[in-house]
Amino acid sequence: MIRRSQSYILDCDLNYITAQRVTCQKYIHQTLPLYQRSVTLVFANESIVDVDDTGQHDRWLPIGDEDKRFKLYSAYFDPRLEVVESYKVANGFLPFGSIRIFAILPMKVRKEDIFCNFRSDNNLVAQYRADDVVAVHEHWNMEFAATYVICKLAGNTTKRLALLPDEVALSYLAEPSMHEPSSFIRIKYPKQDRLFRSAPTRSLAVCVGPLHHNFAYALRMVEFIEYYKMNGAERFYVYNKSATPEVDSVLRHYQATGLVQVLDWHFDGYKFENELRYEGIFVALNECFYRATVSGGFRYTAIVDFDELLFPADDNKTLLEYLQEKDRYDVHSFNFQGVFFYDIYAPDYSHIPPWANNTYLYTQVRNVRTKNPLLHHNRSKYVMKGRNVFEAGNHFVWKAVRDTHEYAVPENEGLLMHYRDGSLGYDYENVVLDTRIQKRFGKQLWQLVNEKCASIFPETGICPLGENYNRTVSSQ
Repeated sequence: MIRRSQSYILDCDLNYITAQRVTCQKYIHQTLPLYQRSVTLVFANESIVDVDDTGQHDRWLPIGDEDKRFKLYSAYFDPRLEVVESYKVANGFLPFGSIRIFAILPMKVRKEDIFCNFRSDNNLVAQYRADDVVAVHEHWNMEFAATYVICKLAGNTTKRLALLPDEVALSYLAEPSMHEPSSFIRIKYPKQDRLFRSAPTRSLAVCVGPLHHNFAYALRMVEFIEYYKMNGAERFYVYNKSATPEVDSVLRHYQATGLVQVLDWHFDGYKFENELRYEGIFVALNECFYRATVSGGFRYTAIVDFDELLFPADDNKTLLEYLQEKDRYDVHSFNFQGVFFYDIYAPDYSHIPPWANNTYLYTQVRNVRTKNPLLHHNRSKYVMKGRNVFEAGNHFVWKAVRDTHEYAVPENEGLLMHYRDGSLGYDYENVVLDTRIQKRFGKQLWQLVNEKCASIFPETGICPLGENYNRTVSSQ
């Protein structure tokens, strides 16, 4: 049996009366910033911060008996004091950060029986009860839910050094096969600025996924990546559960350049949309923005699908330039209203260059869209500032740092251009011609896509559209 280290069990003295405990927590809130700036964080294994995190070792792991279907994927260090300031601590200790673990757990799990198990250099450091176990919103009360588990890290106020653990595992006292930790995962830390004291080193990342049901639309993927590159994106995160060999070829090409990070998302055992939201999407969305923020060092993270393009309406600005212009310290996300370029509208092939091998670019042949944008939060998509967000949803941010707000992008500043195959029925008879993406990005986009497809598929120079490409199954 693993010893539970008393130095890590951070509960306020239960003998305190209510007023005293409130005073204790107020003191902690006021003291935390000073303490965090004074403590020196020490890694047991310094090499873990010297190597770029590529995600190549990340995969779903079981917790205890695999038949119980408890799984965990990744863990991130979070230095934000807003996370830990309300957690109780013992006299003589203060928290300097937390570890957030992404998992799939039953909705009815006994939260008080979840424990974090930390180790360094394969030696157990401590086991203690999780401070928070939260099912991500939009779980629809299914049997299993995308879940994050939070365990604070604290140090002795009389010491100026705090040891950071290398790995973490979850254990569950209510299930015999999970009493002892079995699957440890590496904790991800910021590479250079461990406490987020300086500005992020990179600007814009894009989160997409998960790919599933043998995702086959290679040309759409190339067009999507090149469009966002032109708009300032420096990194794409793709969660790959099931894709065709042609799509895998596209991913390998971009992965080799460092532009795309492909994450292994293979896992089974659930009836999606009956026991768990499809393909574990809400783990992916939240795991992704923490990956982009903590490991990647990005300021902005876009949450979109392969048929969704965020469009800045100003002819002279890229998406990144628009975000930078509108940004404020108290903004946590930029939410874009959606319009639909359905495939039921007649395509326009009149602007295809005579030299183009890949002739069906969605942004260039689909020019008719629904006239009226949907309301914000209804099929909308967004760009977040990861440091200001705690929990991401599919269409908007669920939880954010206090005193921050969403910027609802007005139609005259930008839109979500949704090239949806099939019709969702949203006001589809009321349409307008919109050629702005075609005119602004068309010439360069045709050329970039043509060059990439020639490089990836040299025998034909053509990126496959995918069978029944005009009936693409959206991955979100």
